[in-house]
Amino acid sequence: MEEELKPVVGQKFQSLDLVFAFYDVYARAVGFDTRKQGMRKVDDVTTWYYVVCNREGQKKSNEDDQLNARSGFSMKHRRLSRRRGCKASISFKYFSERGHACYIVQDFNEVHNRDMVESEHQHFMSINRPLDDVHQKFILDCSKANIGPILTFKVLKETLGVFDLISCTVGDIRNVSRDIKAYAHGFDLQMVLDDMAKKKEMSESYTYYYEVNEKNQLVTLFWCDGLMKRNYHMFGDIVAFDSTYNTNRSMRAAIEEVLVGTRHRWCMWHVMHKLATKVPNRLLRDDDFKKEFNACVWSDLLEPDEFEEEWKRVVECHGLEDFDWFNTLYEYRQFWIPALFRDFPLGSMIRTTSISDSENSFYKKILKPRANIAEFYLNFNHAVEFQRNSRTTLDYHDAVVLPILATTLSFEKHASTLYTDTMFKKIHEEIVEGNDRCRVLGFSLIEFVDTYKLRDSNRNSYSVSVVDDWQTLSNQGISMFYSFLRRFEGDIEVVRAFVGGVEELGNSLQAGNPTTFASEKRRMIEEFYGMVRPEVVEVHPPNVVKTKGHASSSSSCLISKIEKALKDASRPLRWCKACDEMGHHDFRNCPMLKEMAMEKELEKGKRPT
Repeated sequence: MEEELKPVVGQKFQSLDLVFAFYDVYARAVGFDTRKQGMRKVDDVTTWYYVVCNREGQKKSNEDDQLNARSGFSMKHRRLSRRRGCKASISFKYFSERGHACYIVQDFNEVHNRDMVESEHQHFMSINRPLDDVHQKFILDCSKANIGPILTFKVLKETLGVFDLISCTVGDIRNVSRDIKAYAHGFDLQMVLDDMAKKKEMSESYTYYYEVNEKNQLVTLFWCDGLMKRNYHMFGDIVAFDSTYNTNRSMRAAIEEVLVGTRHRWCMWHVMHKLATKVPNRLLRDDDFKKEFNACVWSDLLEPDEFEEEWKRVVECHGLEDFDWFNTLYEYRQFWIPALFRDFPLGSMIRTTSISDSENSFYKKILKPRANIAEFYLNFNHAVEFQRNSRTTLDYHDAVVLPILATTLSFEKHASTLYTDTMFKKIHEEIVEGNDRCRVLGFSLIEFVDTYKLRDSNRNSYSVSVVDDWQTLSNQGISMFYSFLRRFEGDIEVVRAFVGGVEELGNSLQAGNPTTFASEKRRMIEEFYGMVRPEVVEVHPPNVVKTKGHASSSSSCLISKIEKALKDASRPLRWCKACDEMGHHDFRNCPMLKEMAMEKELEKGKRPT
């Protein structure tokens, strides 16, 4: 190692940052990690700083670990230590020179009691793994895309080529995710509500509503933007709720009470899936039975009385009169037979929970477990953007691709411009079938109204008119625009105000939030969320509950205080760095630290989170 890299007692530096940078360069060259051990401050000015080798000191719980190991306890949190009593250290002292703050090397001990890290392992040292702004931004972007730490590390390796250039580990990437959650802990719900309030100010069509309990904890939250409302208005003829699971049964009762006129329906797939376990094996091998039974229960073309006759015939023909399962299905036929939903608008379209399953599968790929409310809100918005982008992609595909026409009818060509490719295929089948039964005799266009003259196979004539609302409105808008210009042709100020108003309206409809970039860690996390952490929390997140399993299972049953005490007695004690005592906690969940944090929040006048 070159001598100019080695610190010397009395060496001066202009700032503390230069001190750290110089000693880090020395530590990298020698091959050891450092740890900031102590400091003194006077009036917010650091007057003394002490840095040691990361092998300095001894693990406090060494003797306790040995005692627990000899006693036969299983070491669930067995944590190894790097500390070996190394004495290498350096200290810096503050002084003022000509009115400028400076630091001088006060003491320096370069002797280590161990071998240095070998060159092939030095890129694993924490001093060689600083996460710069580029790494931070990349990891945050991967987290936004729901890419986990391991896959993020693999992408970094493929991007940079070799592991030596990655300058971080999977653990470092996990720590970034930890910092993201820590930044929003206790503030996540308030951040979301503040963001919704901003969107409400920007757009009157944005709606959000929430309820809290007596502790100001969230109970319910609902939100939707203008496009969601428009989609519901255009395609909300029928809305399906999946209440299959036990946790959703209360939702079923609430829906029937709030949304009057709803009808509960069983999933056909779940009913038919049980067929294999309920009927005799001889019928499972009978193709005629399968064909007749499926034609009876799946058809939405049968009238209710026709279904009754067909069901009775199938049951009697195959000897199923004494099977309780079939009799029960018949008693509850109003919940699952499509023929009995013919009076309900579009009731024959949704027979299974496949639509809900499809949505669940889609959101499962984008949302992630153990996310806080702010992350869920962020990921949900990304999912909605992804769906809307897919729709725009399909619109582009339909706009540039020429459909295949089966006839020379102008009606078919016109339909191909109105419908998407997927829907046109269904319409196309009806057009081809109708072409054999009905002929187009003529076509006329008068004031944006398309009129078709038709004749069926019985030589009856019909007249059908189609109004193009979009063309009508667009021509009306153009006519109003030119009429205004002609009326105020001589008044330039009125025309300028009119054009400015139209331009402002167009900008407001197309306005978007520009993407910002920041180098600071806090700013990057704020960019990740798209929201700023508030100073005061008025609404708190709800309590975390288990959503898996059942309350009756032994693994999720609540245990008594006696059972908890017995369980704690069988666990090995751990040393807490915060309170410096042995117990069943560590510095992360130490009750003393929680009390101190509560006192600080009360001193600041904040509500404890």
